[in-house]
Amino acid sequence: MSTETLSNSIEHLGVIKEITPRSIKVSLLNVSACSTCHTKGTCSVSDVDNKVIDVINSGGRFSKGDTVKVAFEKSLGPLALVIGYLAPFVLLMLVLIISLSITNDEVVAGLTSLISIGVYYLFLTLFRKKLKSTFTFRILKD
Repeated sequence: MSTETLSNSIEHLGVIKEITPRSIKVSLLNVSACSTCHTKGTCSVSDVDNKVIDVINSGGRFSKGDTVKVAFEKSLGPLALVIGYLAPFVLLMLVLIISLSITNDEVVAGLTSLISIGVYYLFLTLFRKKLKSTFTFRILKD
């Protein structure tokens, strides 16, 4: 279930699958309430049946199998959309147009733009720790 709270966060119900000293793996439950949620268009949780996310273990008293709420700040949603969808699309189009104007070869321009997207996602992978510290989930006892 996805709900909007007064603290400007989006919450999903989940079940704790695994606990390590650094993180807690939570399997999010996709229930019929997702279909009525007004944020479902931008929420990737409603698109899949079983999504497992890592939440930083802050030392709370949780055990495997507990039902919990996982919260994500709504203010970070637009940034995630820009990083995940808008920036790669703009990069792809810019590289495609520039390389097509320079080389006049559609195959080279297409391959160059696809390679640029690969490099973009490689950089995202390299900065994964920074992104994880920016896009954090909070876990709350249900």
